Amino acid sequence: MAIFATISDLLEVEPTIQDYGQLDFDIELARSQTEVVRVLTVRWWNSYKKRLSLGDSARLDADLLTASQWTQATVYHALAYHICPKLTQFSPETDKFQVMMEYYRGRFEHEMDLCTREGVQYDADDSGTVSDTERVTIATLRLQR
Repeated sequence: MAIFATISDLLEVEPTIQDYGQLDFDIELARSQTEVVRVLTVRWWNSYKKRLSLGDSARLDADLLTASQWTQATVYHALAYHICPKLTQFSPETDKFQVMMEYYRGRFEHEMDLCTREGVQYDADDSGTVSDTERVTIATLRLQR
């Protein structure tokens, strides 16, 4: 599977995150990548496979996603759900890591929303390039039944 985000991507967003004792965040980034794929499966894949008349058994292949489209979402997810929770004391008084967790949760949701509305780049035919027909949005502003 292609890697969505690296430590250098993380440091671009939060340059001082290594100042708190933990230097390696590869596990957290990998866990977040798995979670981003799960969120995509729930929020986008089912609409996509229905639109293309793929069978119910069709599964999202994360290797066919354009990894760079999910870099920011993966970094935000790692900070919100894996890195900052390890650094906070969870005391009654809110500390900076609890504030960061909430901030990056919002950034993650916003980024996922933007990417799915913009159009998920999914190389369905495994040609190595994503054509316009393979870039499908799920932006709907009306109730679907």
